[in-house]
Amino acid sequence: MKRLTTDQLRQAFLDFFVSKGHRLVKSDSLAPTNDPSVLFTSAGMNQFKDLFLGRVKDFRRAASCQKCLRTGDLDEVGRTPFHHTFFEMLGNFSFGDYFKKDAIAWAWEFVTKILEIDPEQLWVSVYEDDDEAEGIWRREIGLSPEKVRRFGAKDNFWPSNAILDGPNGPCGPCSEIYFEREGQGAVEVWNLVFTQFNRCDGGRLEPLPSKNIDTGMGLERMSSVLQGVRSNFDIDIFLGIMEALKRAVPAADPKALHTLADHARAVTFSIGDGILPSNEGRGYVVRKLIRRCQYLAQAQEARPFLYQAVSSVAQAMAGPYPEVLERRDNIAQIVKAEEEKYIRNILEGGSERLQAVIDQLKNSGKAELSPEVALDLYVTYGVQPDFTKERCEKEGVSVDLKKVDVLIVEEQRKSRAGSKIAVDIFTKEAFTLKKSVFIGYETDACRAKILQIVRDGKEVDAVDAPRADYWVVLDQTPFYAESGGQVGDRGVLRTSQSTLEVIDVQKQKDSLVHLCRGLTGAALRAGDEIEAAVDPSWRQAVRRAHTATHVLQAALRQVLGVHVQQAGSFVEPDRFRFDFTHFKDISSQEMERVEELLSEYILRNDALAAEVMDKAQAQKTGALAFFGEKYEDTVRVVSIAGYSKEFCGGTHADATGEIGTILLLGESSVGSGLRRIEAVTGREAFRRIARQSQMVERAAAQMKTSPDRLDEAVGELLERTRGLEKETLQLKEKNLRGDVEDIVRGAKKIGAVSCIIHDFGAFDVGLLRRAADLLKEKVFQSGVFLLVARQESAAFVCAATKDLVQQGVSAGNLLKAALAAAGGSGGGRPDFAQGGIKDVQKVDLVVRAFEAALREVLEKGGGA
Repeated sequence: MKRLTTDQLRQAFLDFFVSKGHRLVKSDSLAPTNDPSVLFTSAGMNQFKDLFLGRVKDFRRAASCQKCLRTGDLDEVGRTPFHHTFFEMLGNFSFGDYFKKDAIAWAWEFVTKILEIDPEQLWVSVYEDDDEAEGIWRREIGLSPEKVRRFGAKDNFWPSNAILDGPNGPCGPCSEIYFEREGQGAVEVWNLVFTQFNRCDGGRLEPLPSKNIDTGMGLERMSSVLQGVRSNFDIDIFLGIMEALKRAVPAADPKALHTLADHARAVTFSIGDGILPSNEGRGYVVRKLIRRCQYLAQAQEARPFLYQAVSSVAQAMAGPYPEVLERRDNIAQIVKAEEEKYIRNILEGGSERLQAVIDQLKNSGKAELSPEVALDLYVTYGVQPDFTKERCEKEGVSVDLKKVDVLIVEEQRKSRAGSKIAVDIFTKEAFTLKKSVFIGYETDACRAKILQIVRDGKEVDAVDAPRADYWVVLDQTPFYAESGGQVGDRGVLRTSQSTLEVIDVQKQKDSLVHLCRGLTGAALRAGDEIEAAVDPSWRQAVRRAHTATHVLQAALRQVLGVHVQQAGSFVEPDRFRFDFTHFKDISSQEMERVEELLSEYILRNDALAAEVMDKAQAQKTGALAFFGEKYEDTVRVVSIAGYSKEFCGGTHADATGEIGTILLLGESSVGSGLRRIEAVTGREAFRRIARQSQMVERAAAQMKTSPDRLDEAVGELLERTRGLEKETLQLKEKNLRGDVEDIVRGAKKIGAVSCIIHDFGAFDVGLLRRAADLLKEKVFQSGVFLLVARQESAAFVCAATKDLVQQGVSAGNLLKAALAAAGGSGGGRPDFAQGGIKDVQKVDLVVRAFEAALREVLEKGGGA
């Protein structure tokens, strides 16, 4: 058996199948390209779906090493030697070319000849009805009968048990190669899927006219075999990661370290592919993995630690994935910011809120926390359901995590619904979209031929209904399709007798699809020659805004540092949103310097240059790539003077002076280590500046001053206003002293303890705290009180006198229990606490819960 490093094994596999006539295809992103049906790339075959379905026929054999992420076995990660969330899948594929005989022969040749694994340590499985596969293993390969075992559809059919359970569609039997580990039993190292049937209703299998091969070999698992170790986490690419985590979390046990190492890889590669932590979709999974690591390491003092493993992950994987090494600092900062956010939320509110809910349940004699409350803890405070469950179990309270997960998924679905594209042919069509050529860099208009027309998900012959929506494919087009954050162009398709308005353009593989409506004149038919013309004002306004994003990134990198990198953008006419990596607030002085640089770059009227070059060459020149974007081997690079050079396929101004001006509207944090700037350019910027100037003129006139002195006049007015507010507050406090006597006379007895509950109505919160001080210091000698003030929300203060605190009464515990009943939060010391609720209609509910909690404490002996 050869002793290969993981990198050597990866390369040996790819070289072997290239020698067998396979095209080498690079790993797809973990965020699948053009495949909304799956959240993550979970198998090597994902990026070849169109080839398997026959929609694309570029080549018939492929080999790849695919980055994969799966969370289906999340609870098994760390508990077994072989389960992962992130892993690499080596695969060879046939799209209607070779079939079982070659697939089996090459798998056996690679394992026994190239890797030199002793055949005596191997055996294989086949589907129980697959006589053909068994015959090949027996007759062609020469395995003895005891080396070929038959298994049922659950183990050796893809999808598992599809014949009985579905789904309908392509499927087929599997054959697997197993390696016998001494003392550990058999380990599956290779899976060959023979996609030869179409599963129909009732479990009927119909032969496919074109049969496919989809095989996979887990890189980490085979590495553990070749390196003679008992766990995937002991192979060479994990050693540095494990050492980094041992230093970061010295008290973690081996199982926890394995899980942390796995999650460190998953998080690093996800963020490297542009999947940033969030509360939705893929970002939610990344956030969950980071928080799960914090949860697993909770025995340590709460502090960021996972980010320290990012560099080790990047170094271990630098050979095949150099882009992760290049971005390791940015990735580490994003992970650290997410860890800090989680710790801050848990310590500042989530943990206290959870404890208050548990206390309230126990006080009311209940022993189950509702899934809705667990959801609120997650959405509002970021408290992971796993954390909630463990805390509840320690307190004798149960929670149904399956129901919580269902609610979280529904919450995410609602969040996504508002941004879902209404018109989408790409998940419906049963036809192949034809290839288009984009010529929009050179021209805004051209003659073109209509290749296809699609209406309601079906290919049709003509555009004939004036108010209908159509998707139109042309042989060539000047229209830019939405990509890289830039919106699609608008304009018209026309002949001498008809006009069709283009309102959007989308890219699907090699096709550029125009969304059209508003037909006037005669019908347009497939095959017609037309003129395609982009709206010039739309094009120019988008070009201004897009060029502004490049100029802005250059200014940010100069002011804030070269760690700044674009993490997303949205560009539309004379308006853009720009997301970038940065890990702390931006000061007003820094923003002023950025604005100065933007003005300087525009006034210089620097020319833009675009060049198409090899991707590796572009990287060597220092061109910046969009964070998480997948690029082809040949890329377009847009440069501006000596300060900006980026990979970019969008349309741009010819020179920076065409931008006119860039007006920054706002800057904010939109995630861990991620900030956003919104801005306008060109005509929209000039309109806003003009409106602001008019507002200043009117305000100055109202203040009876000049525009140049407006800020000084406003300052003087504010100073006078603050003086009046201070006088008003003093007057209210004087009146409050007189009211306190009446409030005390309204006290009632709960048990043997005096209790004051007073609702001040629409009252200043500062005065509410002052009322509490007056009651404690000057009037109320022994007792408990709860005071409330209502404005847009309701604020509460609670206090207990010193003698009662010594007897076990806690204002903090009482208030937490009371607020929990109305979905509020708060807490504090035994003698004083404060908090609030959003819904002012639930004040009476809080009061009743407070009285009940106090009675229970007194019955148990507190304050007796």
